[in-house]
Amino acid sequence: MRPISFSLCLLVLASTASAQNPSELEALSRSARQSPRDADAQRAWGRALARAGRWREAERALTQAARLRDGSLEALYEVASVTFAEGDYRRARNACRTLERKEAGAALTHVCRARAFLVWNRSGRAFEELEASTAAGGESLFEHWLALGDANRLRFEVAPSEAAYRRAIALDAARFEPHLGLALLFANAGRESDARAQLDEAHRKDSNVPEVWYELGRRTPGAEGHALLTRAIAVRPRWGAALVALAEHELAAGDRANARTHFQAAIGQDARNADAHVGLGRVLATEGDDDGAEAAYLRALEIVPNLSAAQVALGELDEARGLTQDAYEHYSTAANLNPRDPTGLLKAATLAVSQQRDVLATGFLDRLMRVHPNLAAGHALYGDALRLRGDRAGAAERYQRALRGEGDVDRARVEQALTEVRREPVRGPQRHRAGGN
Repeated sequence: MRPISFSLCLLVLASTASAQNPSELEALSRSARQSPRDADAQRAWGRALARAGRWREAERALTQAARLRDGSLEALYEVASVTFAEGDYRRARNACRTLERKEAGAALTHVCRARAFLVWNRSGRAFEELEASTAAGGESLFEHWLALGDANRLRFEVAPSEAAYRRAIALDAARFEPHLGLALLFANAGRESDARAQLDEAHRKDSNVPEVWYELGRRTPGAEGHALLTRAIAVRPRWGAALVALAEHELAAGDRANARTHFQAAIGQDARNADAHVGLGRVLATEGDDDGAEAAYLRALEIVPNLSAAQVALGELDEARGLTQDAYEHYSTAANLNPRDPTGLLKAATLAVSQQRDVLATGFLDRLMRVHPNLAAGHALYGDALRLRGDRAGAAERYQRALRGEGDVDRARVEQALTEVRREPVRGPQRHRAGGN
């Protein structure tokens, strides 16, 4: 699955390092080799390696820089941050022990341990360490508030997470990391316009962050989004999530050949990349290889049994085959697995509208609206369903709400539907087609 939980863990490294092209990396490497006792040269090399996703090399270079800086807590924490970004709990705990030996009761040491527990997905233990950090004076530390924002985000606690990120911004307004954290928080809450605004702000604060390029790129259509994702992969060629996002971008643009190449590259990096298997299945489906597509989707579910994207893909495949009841079941399963993702219910409602089953469509959409009350695409479909029912006033209201709503929607289609429904003659009561959902 696409990683979102720990994408902020390397940001203490990223905030002052520029993303490097190969020639710049070589120049930094040469400088580090020529000046082995220069802490700044070792640190710059380590940060560049971290941004390129070369975790072990980055850890070695930053460890050398920390030694040259007499092992300050801040330098040791920077070494530990590489292990957080890599997602290796054992190495993270070992790195934090170096801070413990230096000053066990320091606030930054507790923040380090909290980060390690987040890598292990133990948020309860992380909060204990952050409480200890507060007792040790951690409220004056940017890293404390950033970690607290991340910890609350992973629990889907929107208000406390946002408050913590805002405190981090107040301590250091030049840093991009809290804005990226807010973007991920808002995206998880279905607030895409707010997420995009925070990503734009993060990019303004630092225009050389691969994580920001990735998040912006997968949300930006056309050549601009493609360029951002290509840039991220150029810096970090083995980044599976970015390879998948680029391939999805290419598949949406009809470039099946390059999409296949990048999905296969992601699988080559990690054969258990479930999103890449789903993507490759979509390529096969567009080429008419239904059996190959189904096998790819089922392989994804073997890897991640609760992967909602695979259920959606199976639903699309069954819908194309005319197996509509099976399609409904897959779409509904996807919604149950991930209620925060509206895709399954939108697909189910779209299918129901296409079959003129307005009662079934509104049933799916009522479920959707309980979680995503302002989703523009949902209101547009609700308008279509009410129009089938002959409820002109209700349809017009839903179309208007769609035009004011959040998220992508075909505005031209909605505006045309609104114009048409206002002109349609009043019809008598309609017979509704129902069905289970």
